[in-house]
Amino acid sequence: MKLAAITGCDSGIGKSLAGIFAHAGYTVIISYLDANPFAGRSGIIAWRLDLRDEASINSFATLVNRYCSEGHRLEYFINNAGVALGGPFENLPPHIYRDVMEINFFGMVILTQKIVPCLIKGRGRLVVNGSLAGRVALPFLSPYTASKFAVEGWCDSVRRELNPFGIRTILLEPAGVATPIWNKALNQDSSFADRKYGPALRLFREKFIAGGTRGMDTEKAAKQIYRCVTKKRPRERYIIAGNRLLSWLETMVPNRLLDRLVISMFSMHYGNDKKSR
Repeated sequence: MKLAAITGCDSGIGKSLAGIFAHAGYTVIISYLDANPFAGRSGIIAWRLDLRDEASINSFATLVNRYCSEGHRLEYFINNAGVALGGPFENLPPHIYRDVMEINFFGMVILTQKIVPCLIKGRGRLVVNGSLAGRVALPFLSPYTASKFAVEGWCDSVRRELNPFGIRTILLEPAGVATPIWNKALNQDSSFADRKYGPALRLFREKFIAGGTRGMDTEKAAKQIYRCVTKKRPRERYIIAGNRLLSWLETMVPNRLLDRLVISMFSMHYGNDKKSR
């Protein structure tokens, strides 16, 4: 019996992926934080998971391991849960960094450690939902980008450790996908930010964060992800976007040019001379 486990399925990509895998005949174990979107649906087992809480992590891992011990083969473990929070680095409360890193990195790492034996036994695939922000860092998102840069390095290292078991480790890098994660970022309380950052922060929210809510539909993104991760010989990384070539080209922009473009794009003229340096 084939099994897929997916975290972060309250909404967005995770919810759509769970539906796709269930339709393909998989028994699907999902995690949610606030509300189970599949209540009463057969073939999908929902479990509440808070990646900041080790007891909650243990509980979810125990559930997955129990299904594996009962004859299910874990073919896909998809780390999808995440959060995007930020603000001006100078003013960011330390707890925001801690929360983002706990959810996007440490919690994911601990959970994966506990599920790896199932992947080894079933020669399954480890899929991690990172972000293009793990390669191109924008201002006012330092907690989020730091966590996604960490995920990039972690995936490279873990992939090379797990290769001898026949496990494929696949890193997804969504770019411009309209997931609810951006709605939460848009509604984040930024009252802690110094007034000098106000105009640039507002523009950043209008042009980038709000723009993210109008990006690629999550159902289309999930279908693209399913095609990528189920390939016979999947690549190590996939950019998930409506225009993958354009998104890839963004990673090729020289840092000095990108720095100047960012200042212009978000009118970041709060420095003493009001000019880029």
